Amino acid sequence: MHPILEGLNEEQQKVVLATHGPVLVLAGAGSGKTRALTHRIAYLIEQGIAHPQQILAVTFTNKAAAEMRHRIEKLLGSPANTPRSVSTFHAMGAKMLREQPGAHGRSRGFSILDMSDSEKLVRKALKDNNYSLKEWSPQAVRGMISKIKHDSPDIPDFSNPQKPSEEVLAKILPIYERLLSEHDAYDFDDLLRIPLKMLREVPSVRAYYQSRFKFVSVDEYQDTNAMQEEIISLMLGPEKNVCVVGDDYQSIYSWRGANVDHILQFEQRNPGCTTIILTQNYRSTPNILEAANKVIEQNIEQKHKKLWTTRTSTQAVQVRTLPSDRGEATWVCNQIGEHVRSGRRLKDCAVLYRTNAQSRLMEEQFLTHRIPYTIVGGFRFYDRKEIKDALALLSFSLSLSSRIHFERIASVLLTRVGPKTIDKWEQGARNSGLTLGIYLAQETDRSDLKKIIAAIYRAKQTNHERVSDLLRALLTDTGFMTALAALPDGKERIENVEELFNVAAAYTTTEAFLEDTALLSDLDRLETETDRVTCMSLHASKGLEFPLIFIIGCEEGLIPHGNSFNSPSSIEEERRLLYVGMTRAQDKLTITTSAYRFMGGEMTPQAPSRFLSDLPENVERSQENIFNVQQNSHTNSPESWDDISDFLHDEPTLVQPMSGSYVSHPQFGKGVIIGTIGEMLTCVFEGHGVKSVEATSCSVSS
Repeated sequence: MHPILEGLNEEQQKVVLATHGPVLVLAGAGSGKTRALTHRIAYLIEQGIAHPQQILAVTFTNKAAAEMRHRIEKLLGSPANTPRSVSTFHAMGAKMLREQPGAHGRSRGFSILDMSDSEKLVRKALKDNNYSLKEWSPQAVRGMISKIKHDSPDIPDFSNPQKPSEEVLAKILPIYERLLSEHDAYDFDDLLRIPLKMLREVPSVRAYYQSRFKFVSVDEYQDTNAMQEEIISLMLGPEKNVCVVGDDYQSIYSWRGANVDHILQFEQRNPGCTTIILTQNYRSTPNILEAANKVIEQNIEQKHKKLWTTRTSTQAVQVRTLPSDRGEATWVCNQIGEHVRSGRRLKDCAVLYRTNAQSRLMEEQFLTHRIPYTIVGGFRFYDRKEIKDALALLSFSLSLSSRIHFERIASVLLTRVGPKTIDKWEQGARNSGLTLGIYLAQETDRSDLKKIIAAIYRAKQTNHERVSDLLRALLTDTGFMTALAALPDGKERIENVEELFNVAAAYTTTEAFLEDTALLSDLDRLETETDRVTCMSLHASKGLEFPLIFIIGCEEGLIPHGNSFNSPSSIEEERRLLYVGMTRAQDKLTITTSAYRFMGGEMTPQAPSRFLSDLPENVERSQENIFNVQQNSHTNSPESWDDISDFLHDEPTLVQPMSGSYVSHPQFGKGVIIGTIGEMLTCVFEGHGVKSVEATSCSVSS
């Protein structure tokens, strides 16, 4: 057996050996898809089938791309043999734009604007055209522009607007695009849109990449949107040596353009393709997999497969019903406390939820009990003012025509300089045919400004081995660090900038550093070495794993979300979302629901998610009695949970069985009991909401 095949199961070996033509790998959760894909790339190189520079591999996060590069290098034993084109789609697009400056309207050193900076350009366009920022917020207009760029590489002119928003876009969009050009910048959406336009419209560019990349691999293929799919298609040569790896069961990003049909229809679009299915799971116990399989098998539009494992089960999947959302948070906190008291770690635990708003009560409990935690999706490091200011200075040194970055620099280092002054300088630069930076160095008489520009030129002309050295020189010589130190919270801000230096020390080129900081996601910065509980949305959990998983708020209206009720395809995606959360669990999975949740200013009765009725019989279902909370609480938990009976009429008692009984009513159909008042049942009926009905009018089943 070839050494690269050692340690792989039979199906993974098939992936490695399927070297030519279109290949579809349907990889179930935890089935070792990254292992199979990286071994395949290493095999192509080791066997001499492909040179490292002929291989392109794309995925969706910087973390995943770095992991792929590391694994390939480890297999081949040399960085020199590792393909350089292993990246995210957006990083690939940025690299293409820098490689082909003559095929689009920017320099090789163009800037990448994040959402905040691009909103500033929209704000300027709106103000210059006398639009009310209350009626047309820059954030909303920027969102409309982003949607347009997502939908097509060609921007419409809205010459015949049909509604007010199109009238605004008819004026603002061309101005926004002109401002981007003047600043020698692209926004995040352009990193896919412009490369696709180049591949479509410039035959020489298309031919170059088709001849350069003989073997293409796409990870998480089920998450590709229309542009990403077309970019890959246009980069393929006549051999169509493309290997796509993904799992239709985990397609959960339709709201950002992902199309599950790409993976479902791959075989039809590529006749004769090799299809390999990975179903052996290396992550979860049999009980967890059985529960996840039962949930997902109800979907219709999918490639049916069943995960299995050689692991042994130790704990049953739990479904716990709590009296209220606050009680739910307290109970989960107590369970995590028990886990830690048994000698294990906080970092083993993750709390997942459908909406970010659900994290608030968990945060309150963690703060009360002094339990360290991380909220994925919280305040980003790169969104802190001092970090954005420092990166703006570095970006301006790279592209001296970028007004958007100069404005940020001026707000920190210059006095009595506002938009009107910068407008005057920018117009002077345009009239002189100079970049803004060169014009400021030659034509202005302000000593503070000349000092900044001189410091930038010195830093640019000095040979710095690391980006951190360049950045430190820029921030020191321009007076940026001195200005930070003078602030009341200067020490903390300087510590943040020092952390930025640590990040920059890993880079030798400014372009690569700025691209990565612009493309970073919260998951790329998830600190796995700190002992703390991780809280995140179900969407954000994809690709991760934890020994203990708590999925909270598994109720109708949350999972499935209320916005999905009228769409069968949306319900299927919601089911896939729950499946993704369940398959993050390695050893123990607990799903919680609340009988009542504080919503819209009042306690609202909740029905358990319809998906829970599909769970197997070996799932342990239990329910907390709302009137016996104190005696059931752990000794070191709060004295009592908030008694939700204050919010209820006539103090209804939750009925047995604890997980909620199912009912059938002659008028309202199937429903779930959530409370009783005497001989009356309080139920939630699908399509009819909460109703009070006589117990004798229903048939009840557990």
